[in-house]
Amino acid sequence: MRKYQLQELKKIIEYILLYRPDEFGLFLDDDGSLPIKELMWALHEEEGWKHIRLGHLKELSYSHLESPFTLEEKCIKPKKPREQISSATVPPRLLFYAARRKVYPVILKHGLRPGGRPYVPLATTEEIALRIGRRRDPKPILLTIHAAQAHDEGHTFSPCGELLYLVRTLPPTFLSGPPLREPAKPTKVSRPKAPEPVKIGVPEMTGSFLLDPARDPDPMRRERRKKDKERKRQRSRERRHKRSRR
Repeated sequence: MRKYQLQELKKIIEYILLYRPDEFGLFLDDDGSLPIKELMWALHEEEGWKHIRLGHLKELSYSHLESPFTLEEKCIKPKKPREQISSATVPPRLLFYAARRKVYPVILKHGLRPGGRPYVPLATTEEIALRIGRRRDPKPILLTIHAAQAHDEGHTFSPCGELLYLVRTLPPTFLSGPPLREPAKPTKVSRPKAPEPVKIGVPEMTGSFLLDPARDPDPMRRERRKKDKERKRQRSRERRHKRSRR
């Protein structure tokens, strides 16, 4: 990258880490670190920074410019520590959280729990909540958090700037969202029956009739004819045999 590009990258990272991570839907851990992948997600959402990769961060940290951060294996940490904000704060009446569709049923059953981070970020606006949620799911499900009610019952909310509040866990009684869709029941696909063979009838002609063996009034007549023919053949064979012996 050119010098002026590195300078601009330095400014935006410094602004995120030291001043307003909440504007980008980010928060730092208790030790001041931030996962590099989450910083990348936020930068790629900003116009003009979609091309930034880890190599650019390394280039900035190794440049002659005074870098505002240090790079670790998976985290980035500002050199200047941020001021610790008191956690004894009354949150707004409602906060918002955008859940992945895959884990939404689990959240409704067990509540909000942190994943790889120590806190769960709750947004003061639906826009910020959806911005955070779309980083993991293109169509997240928006949850409304009854934060004031949860605070009254002893749950602690830590402010992070003006747009985020952090909680460690939150029971499902303080969450509301769209109802779960019941899985569609499998429908049996009925196979169409094979059509019955069409009987092609022989058209009758005027002055004629058709012989139907099934309508014979004397069905034994054919058997008797066969027996008569067989007896005649037997007698003929006997006569030929007598003649040959003379």
